[in-house]
Amino acid sequence: MPPFYRPPADIDDFSQRPDQADELRQNWHDYIARAIADRAKGNGLFYDAANDPNPAVIPAKASIAWNAFPRSISQWFNADADPAGAGQALLAAETLKPEMTLTRRSDGSLVTVFARQQDEYCEWFADRNAAGGITCLTFTSEGPEYFELMAQADRTLAGDLYRRYVNAHVKDDDLVWDDDMLSGGQVMFPKGTYNKWNKWNTQLGVMHLTHAANTLGAEINLAADASILFPVPATPANTLSNRLICCAGFGGVNRSSDPLIGASVNNFARAGKSVTLGNPVGLYIKEIGIDGLRAPDGRPIGPESLRIVRASPDQSLILRAEVKPPTGANYTLDQCIFGGKKLTGGGLIAQQITMVLFGLAKEIPGRIAFNIRWNKSTPM
Repeated sequence: MPPFYRPPADIDDFSQRPDQADELRQNWHDYIARAIADRAKGNGLFYDAANDPNPAVIPAKASIAWNAFPRSISQWFNADADPAGAGQALLAAETLKPEMTLTRRSDGSLVTVFARQQDEYCEWFADRNAAGGITCLTFTSEGPEYFELMAQADRTLAGDLYRRYVNAHVKDDDLVWDDDMLSGGQVMFPKGTYNKWNKWNTQLGVMHLTHAANTLGAEINLAADASILFPVPATPANTLSNRLICCAGFGGVNRSSDPLIGASVNNFARAGKSVTLGNPVGLYIKEIGIDGLRAPDGRPIGPESLRIVRASPDQSLILRAEVKPPTGANYTLDQCIFGGKKLTGGGLIAQQITMVLFGLAKEIPGRIAFNIRWNKSTPM
């Protein structure tokens, strides 16, 4: 019997290792199953579909969608109201941010780790030629856990994916820590383990998500936390998502994704429905609004410039997409116009990308919601 939880988008990378494929698939199932089962313990409304207590009832499937451009950055620069701020937000979204500083065990030298500030479960990278022209914009929604588990079992398989999708010059050793990396005097990342902030996934390219909040674990925790009932009035509906997340304390209130996901899941819980995440568990690109892309001469080139690179067989679950000048073009993307503006990076396109995850909801007899009730001694 095959493992229940399938790899994101049903992509079968593991078949590249016929002797290990079954083990790799089982490893992935075990990881997701353990993460979900840990949050499904007890008698709450978040459940584990791999051990469905009411399999005869088919759950309703709900898609929860949000915009890919970081709302936190837009708010910081008041981008909706200030044209200058809108430009600053686009620039900030392209800038790597120091994530942490670590110490090498061997010589005590300091290593600063960088990550992208793109925190809506979608991150992108601009490939440039020697003259600085943008030759390709790559967008991804792949969680880091998939590559961490893969590299742990078969570093070369992870390297093969990097070489195929990021750069042919990637070496397997580029993907792992070259020394024990210490934080506070303790080993945080042992030598030889996968480094999700490696140079080919930050400074030189993008394979998967790097932001600390952009993980499948965060997706699972958010869905589980949002299935708890909190004393937040349902009206006015237009502010419920933000009021709920502020009250409950799950996710980031300044993101587009977390409040919308939380409110959608919580609506099911309020109706007494048990909830879980759709299988295969993942974060997906739903739609890329590319029609606004124009060549330097004004000719529309959007559809012929977009390439879906990693997705489910029916293309409904997109993990990776690229935007490139059409074949034979003698110009770069930075010479193009998108939505009436010069294309200086991936931010303008990200503003036209819709992200999605899929939730499942149904009635499970005997399941009762955890209900948080405030009292006078409970801080709000």
